[in-house]
Amino acid sequence: MFVKKSKNTKGRVSLSIAQSYTTEDGKNRAKTIKYLGYLDVLEKEYDDPIAHFKKVAAQMTKEYKEEHAPFLMKIDPNTKL
Repeated sequence: MFVKKSKNTKGRVSLSIAQSYTTEDGKNRAKTIKYLGYLDVLEKEYDDPIAHFKKVAAQMTKEYKEEHAPFLMKIDPNTKL
């Protein structure tokens, strides 16, 4: 996941956390996972909001990979079910 910066027509920058994926036809897209707010408002709360939310996005990526990790299941052919 990554921090996505979007500028609107009035020039305000909004931040969101997004996740990249590839469509069935091979095109890359980004899905917004969480909207964070406008950069000028977030700068009042955090010294460096972009660096802060990059760390948050990295943590979210780690948690996502742990939840969706493949698992190995061993089956003993000698055991009756």
